[in-house]
Amino acid sequence: MCNLSYTEAYLKAAKKWYESERAKNGSMNTNVMNAGLIVSRMMADGIPISDDRLYSDGKSQVRGLSGSTISKILELHGETRLFTREGGRTSRGTIYLAAAFRDVLNSTQVYGSEPVNTSDISFQLEAFFTKCVRIDYFDKQRIAVDIDHTKPISAVVNDILKAAAERSDKPTGAVLQHLIGAKLQLRFPDEKIGMDRANAADLHTDREGDFQVGTTAFHVTTAPMEKLISRCIENKRAGYRPIILTLESKVLAARQMADNVSMSEQISVLAAETFIGNNIEEISIYDGDKIREGLARLIRTYNKRIENIEVDKSLMIEEPRWIVHILQDYI
Repeated sequence: MCNLSYTEAYLKAAKKWYESERAKNGSMNTNVMNAGLIVSRMMADGIPISDDRLYSDGKSQVRGLSGSTISKILELHGETRLFTREGGRTSRGTIYLAAAFRDVLNSTQVYGSEPVNTSDISFQLEAFFTKCVRIDYFDKQRIAVDIDHTKPISAVVNDILKAAAERSDKPTGAVLQHLIGAKLQLRFPDEKIGMDRANAADLHTDREGDFQVGTTAFHVTTAPMEKLISRCIENKRAGYRPIILTLESKVLAARQMADNVSMSEQISVLAAETFIGNNIEEISIYDGDKIREGLARLIRTYNKRIENIEVDKSLMIEEPRWIVHILQDYI
């Protein structure tokens, strides 16, 4: 049996153990991830993993476990975001979890005449638990980003979208749509702005786009496609003015698609970051303090949309203290 089959056997055992530790509500304790990562690293030095290798003196802690060690393992597999500061080192629960996973690896049966490449399997197990950290930790957190009110609002929006893109579930499209929705709510408080989930924006509604204000249909996308251009053509035929709002990096591609069907002068294509930023600054009369409050209201309105519309509350943006402070009386 080849090394790949060995790897599959250990990965299968690791996945079974990991899922057995999942709470009934679907959540996962970070110490399970920490235990998986550190014991996976130990396997590189051979199997079975003895007590002397697993525990520190006195069996009071897992040998080598620390926040910096966990960070180095995660970084090796491309994850550089801050996970747990101590890696679960001071938690008694982590000791029992590490011992349990060690026992799983030690008891995993493999067949074949070739020696087990524990270094390679260790690396693959680390990669598995790194993926678990991304899915069961980072993807469940609010979007964390430095909301710097001294920057142009368009740059802040770009920072938010970049932070969303770092998640394994890539919710950039949903985040962009609700940022646009929040901006439109602030700009047109007396208009009824669409309040649909991101994956069903202009489906089963009587609107001409993801959002509709007056006779203008707004289409929000992070990946313009020819199907969207056809939708815009339908808008024109129905007497509406279509506007495509997309990432700045995709504006030229969208305009080229419109030009391919001789509609470049009929379909407006705008960078969403600039569309949001300019409007918020305009509402704030281009005054520094008011722009700061305008940005705060944009983030709060966005979060309210997520809270009221989306099932996945991890799409909410972490609000820094300055936003909480200046919006104390803002619902």
